Amino acid sequence: MSEIKNKFNRNILFYSFIILLIFILIIYSSIMLYDNYKKQQIKDEISLLDQQTLLNDLYSSYISDVNTTAQKCSILNNQFNYLLNVNKELYTKLKEINKNAIVETDNNIKYMYVLENIKLWLQYKKINKECGTNKKVALYFYPEINGWSIKKSELDAKTRLFQRKLNIVLNKCGYASIALPYITYIPIIQQMTIDYNITSSPSVYINNKVFYDMPTNPNKEFYKEIDCNID
Repeated sequence: MSEIKNKFNRNILFYSFIILLIFILIIYSSIMLYDNYKKQQIKDEISLLDQQTLLNDLYSSYISDVNTTAQKCSILNNQFNYLLNVNKELYTKLKEINKNAIVETDNNIKYMYVLENIKLWLQYKKINKECGTNKKVALYFYPEINGWSIKKSELDAKTRLFQRKLNIVLNKCGYASIALPYITYIPIIQQMTIDYNITSSPSVYINNKVFYDMPTNPNKEFYKEIDCNID
């Protein structure tokens, strides 16, 4: 009887070890699959950023051979509109990575995305001044708080609501948007917030005016304020 009991105990230990080993293998495989998935996402983001850099170089080379201002402005507008679409696609990818749908500049790819958006905004300002653009653009500042806290949760909820109302207005008025984090450790962003009098986020800079909230049911006066003509 004692021998049967010992054999039973040995079998229990053996099968427990096998189950534990299978469990460890499943966890390891899951981690590796998730890691590969993340790496592929980063590759996609890098590819989009590389497209922007390459396209800027190509356009710069092409414009150097253009003689007329009208042709130059036409090329610059085409370039700007294309880059807006690329940035929109990249922003969508970055939102998918972050579970709260708020982009954080906590890695090099996201940091490069922020710098590309700054360059895109400055390019928009230059084209608009020299040529006039066929696209209206709003500059959107979103909050960024690292780590979990009650303040972050409240701000995330406020930001998602702000984004929904803002998107409705921008889509109705045919506006594009360029998004930047409201942070101070990137000097050029800090300078932009000073120049545009941005004191908090979420906020949006439209038609030389700053808005910290979007009306749920905008009236004609509001649309006129943001240079949006609606019937």
